[in-house]
Amino acid sequence: MKVIKKIIVALIVFFLLNQLYKHHALLVFAEKHADQYLQLHKIKNCDVIYFSASSNFPPENIEEKDPRKISQFIADHYPNLRFDAVNKPASHAAMYLALLEMLPENAEAKRFIITMNLRSFGPSWINSDLESALSQSSVFYNKRPVLFNRFLVSLNAYDQKSTVERQELVKVHWNHDQLPFEAPKNTVTSWCAVEKWGDWRNPKRQLADQYIKQFGFVIDEQNPRVKDFDAICNLANERGFQITFNLLAENMETADSLIGTDLTSLMKRNAKWLVERYENKGFTVVNNLEVLGAEHFTDKNFPTEHYFDTGRKTIAKNVAEALRYEPK
Repeated sequence: MKVIKKIIVALIVFFLLNQLYKHHALLVFAEKHADQYLQLHKIKNCDVIYFSASSNFPPENIEEKDPRKISQFIADHYPNLRFDAVNKPASHAAMYLALLEMLPENAEAKRFIITMNLRSFGPSWINSDLESALSQSSVFYNKRPVLFNRFLVSLNAYDQKSTVERQELVKVHWNHDQLPFEAPKNTVTSWCAVEKWGDWRNPKRQLADQYIKQFGFVIDEQNPRVKDFDAICNLANERGFQITFNLLAENMETADSLIGTDLTSLMKRNAKWLVERYENKGFTVVNNLEVLGAEHFTDKNFPTEHYFDTGRKTIAKNVAEALRYEPK
């Protein structure tokens, strides 16, 4: 009996401490380390929630006529619906899955637009040095007691590989993953070694190699991002979520001008694979891969999915039109 009483007392104390932490200290910690946790709880009763990385944002330090987000432009098409977004730079499908799983059963939100960023399927993003911070925040994206989650973080109980370790993993993929081309374009490393635009000091050569590094991969069922998106689909079927995937625009024009059609054909092939896979599962995929010219991209020295307002509006319009054909 004494042991049972001690266990009961310990459980009561833990419950009280968890409540105190949840209502007082959690907010401060989450704002710095797990802000998507707070974002989702604030907007859980919206009609439509848009999940995105930084592609949703207007560019920093650039004045625009309409500096709003893609999600806000989509909302313009549906003035009678409550729209909002969960945003986190470098976020990806694994984060979106964890957040969807955490959504309370009584939340009103049942419709979601989820960005499908082609670059996020590649080894550079999968093994990004930002993954440790994202992994730390994801400790809170579940329904465990928040105090227990904080305890796990204090023990560093998450994927916290060093930057060097992650870079080595990327190099392994670049050196060994086979591409559907004859040598020397059969791996990222050997393709980057091919002479183009002068030596490595030429900015065009550097940018060309970055495009190869960011998009030189073949998507298949073993890709970690594919497994995450598959899990999102399974969760949607279980909980009755209506999900639209927004396959984002890439700078195909610049990629083609720097490297040629080998790379852009590979990008199109990967996009087609994704569209077919998830449409066959019964989900809408809005394929925005080729809808924007180079002038719509804000970043000129690295391939990203950051757009001027004209580009964000185009993507939003395409997504909004696709939503019209989904069951209400």
